[in-house]
Amino acid sequence: MGILEAYRTGKGRIVVRGKTDIELLDSRTKRSAIIIKEIPHQTNKSALVEKIAKLVENKSLEGINDIRDESDRSGMRVVIEVCNLCIYL
Repeated sequence: MGILEAYRTGKGRIVVRGKTDIELLDSRTKRSAIIIKEIPHQTNKSALVEKIAKLVENKSLEGINDIRDESDRSGMRVVIEVCNLCIYL
């Protein structure tokens, strides 16, 4: 619907997504994290991390304990540590 609408009217909506995984960081404490491995084309990674951090700071987004960028030469890796129960809800 989005791309057809864009061709027909000049305005439309296209949903783009990244790739994520959920990892268990510590089996003893059952800490989990959402790992962002890929983001859509022309999405700025540092702006994305800053925006998530600002939402957490303003208490608009709850359940996040920490967010960090662990990207290196081997690939992208943004780690979002979540509270123990958040993954299971």
